[in-house]
Amino acid sequence: MPSAISMGSKADPPDTADPGAEFRAAVGPVRPLRRAPSGAAPARPATPRRKRPGALPPLPAVLPVIDPGATVRLAQSGVPNRALRRLDGEWFVADAELDLHGLTAIQATAALQAFIADCLAAGCERVRIIHGKGQRPGQGLPVLKPLVIESLRGHPAVLALRSAGPRDGGTGALRALLRHA
Repeated sequence: MPSAISMGSKADPPDTADPGAEFRAAVGPVRPLRRAPSGAAPARPATPRRKRPGALPPLPAVLPVIDPGATVRLAQSGVPNRALRRLDGEWFVADAELDLHGLTAIQATAALQAFIADCLAAGCERVRIIHGKGQRPGQGLPVLKPLVIESLRGHPAVLALRSAGPRDGGTGALRALLRHA
């Protein structure tokens, strides 16, 4: 059965006309670009540097004083209540978890940054970050709790923060809702 589409064959005569004539007719008149001075490479436009997808915003010079037992309830404007309900209650199931116990502030910042980047790359939506309450004898106020809160508060991928439920660490842990990738 003959095909309805002809793909050409060796029997067709070769096109002897200028192969670029049809293109030039479609494009219209053009003028050549100016050439760079001899010896100089053509200038390339500078490409802006992109931030890592999970990069945390810079921290303020002084972290706020936060009581170890204070509960956290923060959300970006426009986040629907049904999304916030995913963070509340005892039936919360985290897609990923990070435990910062025993880390210094510098180590915790690096671990938190890597964790958020990994969670965004993996498509995690609900995460738990355990920072502890910082109530050791001889220590004043907690260090990691305000560090984590301030780091996540300004992050563009973090939609909401809540203190964890009693079975998940209470005020010693945070639940975060991340933007879908």
